[in-house]
Amino acid sequence: MSKQPHIIYILSDEHYAGAMSHRGDPNIKTPFMDQMAEEGVAFNNAFSNCPVCTPARGIIFSGRHAHCGAVQNFFDVYKASAPSMATILKDAGYHTAYFGKWHCGVVLDQLPSAFWCDTEDHFNKYAWRTPEYHRGGFEDWYAFEANDKQFKGWYWDQHDREPKKMTEFQTDWLTRLATDYINDYDGDKPLFLVLSIEPPHFPLDPPEENKRWNPDDLIVRENFVEKDDARERLANYYGLIENLDTNLGKFMNVLKANERFGDNTLSIYFSDHGEFMGSHGLWELKSHPNEESVRIPAIFHWPEELAPQKPREELFSLVDLMPTILGAAGVAIPNYCQGMDFSPALRGEAFEGPEEVFLEMHGGPRWNLDFLDWRGYRTDTWKYSYYETGHELMFNLEEDPYELNDLSKADPERCQAMKERLLEILDETEDNYYKIIIEHGVPCASPTFNISALTSGISPAWQDTIVQLPDPP
Repeated sequence: MSKQPHIIYILSDEHYAGAMSHRGDPNIKTPFMDQMAEEGVAFNNAFSNCPVCTPARGIIFSGRHAHCGAVQNFFDVYKASAPSMATILKDAGYHTAYFGKWHCGVVLDQLPSAFWCDTEDHFNKYAWRTPEYHRGGFEDWYAFEANDKQFKGWYWDQHDREPKKMTEFQTDWLTRLATDYINDYDGDKPLFLVLSIEPPHFPLDPPEENKRWNPDDLIVRENFVEKDDARERLANYYGLIENLDTNLGKFMNVLKANERFGDNTLSIYFSDHGEFMGSHGLWELKSHPNEESVRIPAIFHWPEELAPQKPREELFSLVDLMPTILGAAGVAIPNYCQGMDFSPALRGEAFEGPEEVFLEMHGGPRWNLDFLDWRGYRTDTWKYSYYETGHELMFNLEEDPYELNDLSKADPERCQAMKERLLEILDETEDNYYKIIIEHGVPCASPTFNISALTSGISPAWQDTIVQLPDPP
């Protein structure tokens, strides 16, 4: 490696790994993601260790698991003096810039005066300004916490007091903003830039030109449940991904054409977590250990250094991202990182990946009774998880890839062995209190009465613990 590479993260939100054409989805066309994978290195088994926005993003930038990292809860903040990927690379001589969704700096009173604008305007209840010391050390800042509006987006420009409006579809706007920055960049330092795209996160509202499906023609997964407008939602989800793919292609072409960046840019496309999108009868939901929730794309592209490979099958996860990129760039990896350096695998060298990947829900939003903390792990074949209510789930993914047959009660010996291994993993990942829940937890209150409109969800507690409280006479 002749000189330090520029490093580009292209981060999306809620992109399930299977929803790309090179992964075999018959409904969708993602030529630029396919090309990126063909020219670089893609991981078929990539996972979000904590599949919900804020904690997942904390893992990405801190290199530690959610329960013991810089960002531990939904609507949490990146701690003011916590080291991050940005601060590490800055110390190594990089300039840093962030574009798009951050969601790691929510301070509730940091609202613009435009917050109280009419609901038809751009600004909404998520219009917080991210304080500078919660920006994870990024120097240039063109970002927001959360929009949840595809066509009425806004962002904070550097240190401005009031946000700026986006005047076109959010993904198009952010991509153009970042490409302009690349074309204008004349710094002497290598650049670490994050382009964080909110779609395909809901609301599922793609541009008209990306609405090309007849929902009835979609080929759906075996665990897809036909109810309400699930097919229409899935069609729009695909539309958002295809729009993202087009923008990814535009951005990558700008990098290739720019002399400063050219071949010496390490680019990574990935997502913070997945999305059920009709599987198990759920949509606009993640936060559970199911494959649709935890599996993500992870594609690495670096023409000067990475020769094209067949897709890698090792178990890669977000906690491995920081050490892998630092290893690839020749930057010292901090001893507090909890992931593995996969850079030898990127270069096609001999490499032995982990036997399992740790999964958890920690500090998720308690929107309803479905949002429970859990801990678990996945091997090549098996997945085990333990919910805070004491419920267990265990699946043989080789025989049951759609997770329709929970074996936790049918195979108690294996279930006990997997629980014991989980306890060891909790020791290894410094998750002391959840060990107490597993080893000393008391039976939870049952029945637990539910008064909301949601009457059945994905949590195993719905099977025997949660009961709908009838309306009063």
